Amino acid sequence: TPAATAPGARRAGMRAAWRVVRRRPAARLGIAAVAVGHLVMVAVMAMTPVRLGESHSDADVLRVVGIVLSVHIAGMYAFSPVVGWLTDRWGRRAVILTGVGTLLAACAVAGTAGHHTPRLSVGLALLGLGWSATMVAGSTLLSEAVPSRVRPSVQGLSDLTMGLAGAGAAAASGFVMRVAGYPTLTLLAAIAVVPLVALALRRVPPTAPDEEE
Repeated sequence: TPAATAPGARRAGMRAAWRVVRRRPAARLGIAAVAVGHLVMVAVMAMTPVRLGESHSDADVLRVVGIVLSVHIAGMYAFSPVVGWLTDRWGRRAVILTGVGTLLAACAVAGTAGHHTPRLSVGLALLGLGWSATMVAGSTLLSEAVPSRVRPSVQGLSDLTMGLAGAGAAAASGFVMRVAGYPTLTLLAAIAVVPLVALALRRVPPTAPDEEE
């Protein structure tokens, strides 16, 4: 029937979601913010327990790791309502850029902390906060930038991209840690956000979310 074949009634697959995202710069920025923020967070966070194990005895390391990662998780989630409010007040791109700046600060603090655990804890808290900003603002921008008929498929594409970015970061971080050390790992994580900065600073005309392709 015509109703069953209308564009708004079709089930959009991953390929259709990618076509929509590719044509909408705001959607591309949203997915990039989510994926890059997750990549940086996972890369640094995954090797932090190993870093802590280098400077603490076996009797203390589990307790210290628990404290540092608790601070990190608090940074990820405790301020998410504030991040959401700022996303509405400042705008999506501004909060994405703020998140990028926070991730860079996190990499700088953690990478130069040496074996000073309180300083490393601050770096991990900033890492969680930067992740929260890119995740909340990026996912909000993505949802608003695409037509409602493909929104579920686009969200699935975003989740897939984020998962692959995190898995790749986790796998690569162990190799980098072994070969070059934790400071180099944080430096590479910081460099990874450069394309996101370029994308976020590129101004494009807004597109109506429900505009037909």
